[in-house]
Amino acid sequence: MRRNATLLPAGAISEAQQQDLQSALAAAQAALRAARYDRASTVARAPFRGLILARMHEAGETVAPGEPVLRMADVNSPLIARAAVTPARAAGIAPGRPVLLTLAGMGEISGKVLRKGSAVDPVTGTLDVDIGLPASPGVASGLTGSVSLTSSSAQASGRLYIPAEALLDANGRNGHVLVVDPARGIARLHAITLHGFIGDMLEVEGLPASARVITAGAGFVRDGQKVRVDAR
Repeated sequence: MRRNATLLPAGAISEAQQQDLQSALAAAQAALRAARYDRASTVARAPFRGLILARMHEAGETVAPGEPVLRMADVNSPLIARAAVTPARAAGIAPGRPVLLTLAGMGEISGKVLRKGSAVDPVTGTLDVDIGLPASPGVASGLTGSVSLTSSSAQASGRLYIPAEALLDANGRNGHVLVVDPARGIARLHAITLHGFIGDMLEVEGLPASARVITAGAGFVRDGQKVRVDAR
């Protein structure tokens, strides 16, 4: 175009030719911008450094706007476990509350409540509770497990929640459960005080926080019987 700017005054090209060349240049520049935009749109960049956990699409597939193509884990962020609890059990659970998480094949890990959902899931009728976990070797994203949660009022009074199926017998507010004696590897009958049911959980007093209560099949286990804890 610079060369044409000198040719036009000399009469080497016509005004119409100059306008045609300018229009062609503008069209080429617009096509270049569109091509650069399309190219940039084909590159998915993660906002953090992480590990790819799952690939939802393969190269060449058509993806709708906003549809995820990869699921990633941020290697620099703390691990978070999410538990779905009933509103009754979530009452009194506040950020900072210590919890115990048992992961399949990984044993027990201590954590703290980070936040509690404010809306009940209309399908499950539960609230989400997010639990922050310390960095632990071997703990990978996607693992499942069980969470031991207690309300602030129960914890302050030394009470715990246990599955109702663990209760062997009851007489008024007195009852018994079987707990595992880890040193001897046997089941021991343990007296507890009952404080009522909340859903399928039983609020009790008299159990150490670290007690491992036998639940499923407790009625078939005898006091003093050898038992083995399956960490799966």
